[in-house]
Amino acid sequence: MEDHDLIVVITALASALGLKEVWQVVKKRMDLSAQKDASKAKRKENYEATKDQITAQVIEELKTKISELETKIDSLIQENIQLREKLARMEERILVNAKTKAKRRRKSKEGDE
Repeated sequence: MEDHDLIVVITALASALGLKEVWQVVKKRMDLSAQKDASKAKRKENYEATKDQITAQVIEELKTKISELETKIDSLIQENIQLREKLARMEERILVNAKTKAKRRRKSKEGDE
């Protein structure tokens, strides 16, 4: 039934406006539809380009952060090595001090006896 109604409407328009005017209306509608599709495709292309730019920017920022973190890790490793050396020297000093104290105590005990 819808097809029949559509045919009746088209026939009525054609007879009322004339075939040339109906064709102009149809053509204008087709042109508007094509323009709308082109606009939509352009927006989608711009969106994709913007999305790609943002992705590239985020990747660059992450690369920068990674290199900064690698530099920080290297400096922390060097600091850790220095602190271990310092700790080893302190432990050695403590042992030497303990030995000398023990010797003094032995001498003082031997002198007391």
